[in-house]
Amino acid sequence: MLALGLSLKPRHFINIAKQPGSVILGLIMQLALLPAIALLLVLGWQLSGTLAAGLILLALAPGGATSNAISFLARGDTALSISLTAITSLIVPFTLPLLLAIQYQWLGLDSQSFQIPVGPTTKQLVVVTLIPILIGMALRHAFDQPVAAAHQHIQRLVGFLFIALVAAMAWVNRAQLPELWSQATLAVLSLCIIAMCCAAVIARIARLNAQTQTTLAIEVGIQNAGTAMMVAATLMQQPALAMIALLYGIVMNLPAALIIFWRRRLKTR
Repeated sequence: MLALGLSLKPRHFINIAKQPGSVILGLIMQLALLPAIALLLVLGWQLSGTLAAGLILLALAPGGATSNAISFLARGDTALSISLTAITSLIVPFTLPLLLAIQYQWLGLDSQSFQIPVGPTTKQLVVVTLIPILIGMALRHAFDQPVAAAHQHIQRLVGFLFIALVAAMAWVNRAQLPELWSQATLAVLSLCIIAMCCAAVIARIARLNAQTQTTLAIEVGIQNAGTAMMVAATLMQQPALAMIALLYGIVMNLPAALIIFWRRRLKTR
């Protein structure tokens, strides 16, 4: 989150005024359409327990630095991607605990040890997400040139640390991975692909350009697995729930790679 803050400038928020329609549409799809898709998957496939709870959690943690990188590689509208990430990073600490508690209660999951204290969780999310982002933005403003020069090194370090975290969680829970893989792969992959397709269709109906369509598909389809893992493992004390986010972090690379390949192939023609 600190690294994300270091990549943000006030202009990324100012950009919102230049294309408010695309930003508002993206936020509506991230904060409303995406959870609705997850809920329909849970109800339609009659998912229960950890898998249902994990899918709902993932849908309430949209965007992230990964979606920005994918949007860049797919030759989408990177400025829009970063602007959406900036906004959701400020909103999610407040929306995630509340909506998660409501949906878990509605589905009866709160009686299966998936309870989340809304107030304390919001405070902790603010501490570990919002505050580091604001500190990063302040450092970028105060030391623009040095931070810009070190940006690639910082991104590499963050990427290495995230991979190390994923590898460590996979190793600690290696006994459960084979069973989890067979049960949850289809669910998390479906969430990603269906969200991408719905966002792309809606953006096309709205007559947005190809770049914007690509970015909205990625922003709605690619979730912040890191935030979901942190909430599950640290705030909810549910390592098994974090494994759903871990699995998603692995399989989301398939549709991401396909959309990058498709977009770059179109550009070369």
